[in-house]
Amino acid sequence: MKMESAVFETPLIHGLPDEIALLCLARVPRQCHNALRCVSKRWKALLCSEEWHSYRKRNSLDESWIYVICRGTGYKCYVLAPDPATRTLKVIQVMEPPCSAREGISIEALDRRLFLMDGCSWLKDANDEVYCYDASSNSWSRAAPICLLLGVILYQQL
Repeated sequence: MKMESAVFETPLIHGLPDEIALLCLARVPRQCHNALRCVSKRWKALLCSEEWHSYRKRNSLDESWIYVICRGTGYKCYVLAPDPATRTLKVIQVMEPPCSAREGISIEALDRRLFLMDGCSWLKDANDEVYCYDASSNSWSRAAPICLLLGVILYQQL
């Protein structure tokens, strides 16, 4: 535990105050964030934090990415970034969602999260499983069941 707290007491960039280091790091394009996460535990924690995303958004440094879900033999999720120089989309990452064997999945994007509501398959009935991809941590996780999510959405609209 002491070593972990010592890691977070060291400056983000040696010789710079953290405010200036954050200003510099926030200007690095999002397609390079996976490389930044590998620099240190502190940088990884920063890039996965709400502070990081709100800072980039507040300073108009957040970038739009496009998520494309394609089905062939299972589902693949392609993360695309617009390249203004060539006026094309560049594939940044290809992922396999946790519910790739299912048919009829529903997709919803909220802020920096992508939600996949599970469908059905030839051998399994429809279910209420929900999976969430969080761009800040670059990982999939299981979210609350769809019936609970719908209840929360309906409650907020009332």
